Amino acid sequence: MRWPIRAAFVAAVAAVSVSCAGAVARGPVVTADGVRFMLQHSSAKSVSVAGDFNDWSPSAHPLRRNGSGRWIAVVALPAGEHKFMFVVDGEQWLVPPLAEDYADDGFGSRNGVVIVR
Repeated sequence: MRWPIRAAFVAAVAAVSVSCAGAVARGPVVTADGVRFMLQHSSAKSVSVAGDFNDWSPSAHPLRRNGSGRWIAVVALPAGEHKFMFVVDGEQWLVPPLAEDYADDGFGSRNGVVIVR
């Protein structure tokens, strides 16, 4: 492959990789409006985020479902380290699959951790 054609091919592959990566669910993201929590769970009827910031309430911070089975909520949190889990259908406590860090929950599982600076 000639160099200019090869360079164009590599650039095109890189662009496709970046655009596809944006479609993948991410861990919590700190934004100007708060922390954006996301969970991909197409079969869930409801999803909430419970954590030390809401006394581990399974209903205080519900996520909204978008058309692709991704659940999203933005929660205003103060600076500091916050532990959390997702609650699916009001009963199933789920370890966040893509948290920034994890901490032992004292019950044989792990809490996700998000740090707000």
